[in-house]
Amino acid sequence: MTAEEQARIQALSPTVPDLARTDLTGCQQADVFKTDRIPLLGSGGNVQWLATPDGVVIVSQTCDVVQPKMSTVQVAPVVRLAGSLAGLAAKGSMPRYVPIPEAGAGAFADLEHVATVAKSHLALLEPQHGALTTTDIRKFGMRVGRRYSRFAFPDDVSPWLAPLKDSVLSKAGKSASSLGRVLEEMVESLRLECVPSWDSGAPYHLTLLVLIKPGLLPVVDDLREMTRPADLDQWLYDGVRRIKRSPAEVADQIISLNASSDRLRRLWLWEGFGESLAAVCKPKPNDPPDVQTAVAGHAIDSEVATIRDVSYERALRSEEIDVEHLSPPLPR
Repeated sequence: MTAEEQARIQALSPTVPDLARTDLTGCQQADVFKTDRIPLLGSGGNVQWLATPDGVVIVSQTCDVVQPKMSTVQVAPVVRLAGSLAGLAAKGSMPRYVPIPEAGAGAFADLEHVATVAKSHLALLEPQHGALTTTDIRKFGMRVGRRYSRFAFPDDVSPWLAPLKDSVLSKAGKSASSLGRVLEEMVESLRLECVPSWDSGAPYHLTLLVLIKPGLLPVVDDLREMTRPADLDQWLYDGVRRIKRSPAEVADQIISLNASSDRLRRLWLWEGFGESLAAVCKPKPNDPPDVQTAVAGHAIDSEVATIRDVSYERALRSEEIDVEHLSPPLPR
């Protein structure tokens, strides 16, 4: 280790005298500081310096930031994203990145690289609040926490969800397409529910919950009104009542609706959209037998609801699906 590296580490790491200079009163989680690099521990215990041209953001909880007995905090680099990647990250589909609303367009915390630094070092720098409102501060904290608390889907279930990443979720953030607009502007979350629980083991009884924004799903009180229009029924389904339209095709129809469109047509198009998403979830023909038989009935069910209609119990029983969540299972 060079003398320069030792000096930098000493500046960023706590020492006994530093304990008297750890007052970060007024600072909070999501605050941004301008510093040009942070130390990361590399292979063999060697320190590697990561450039942070846009500064760093505090990811430690605010209570730890202001607690004088705590001599260190954790920070992550601030990065700038653009295009579809920024759209996916902003929507929460890539937990590695957390939006920093007050740090400018496309500013995100990159949780792939987190460093522990001395408060005494940050105390020498001028902070900028990365979040101002209570809502934004809470959202930032929740998004940071989710990076480390995501549920790991069973290895034999992950291949069923992989097509969502390849053909559907990859469109999120791309508002040029109807599917991109629906996912970006209307769908709040995609969640996978297992009944009675994941502990039940395979075959799993799974339902894809498509949660959309309030006001988009019509309320029908009279069951006699629930008949699907004949032309829409024929367009959506084949002769054995299987959905035959892709998510993109159904999204085109949803986007074409306007305020005066028939509410039942709107209802059944959303129902068809959920079914089209679930129909995409299929393993490859050459996947192993335990994958092929992992889902009960060889199909994932679907349900479309608003975020206000899902009970707390169902929220606990389901897990959010995101792009990073759908990585291949570990080698066996």
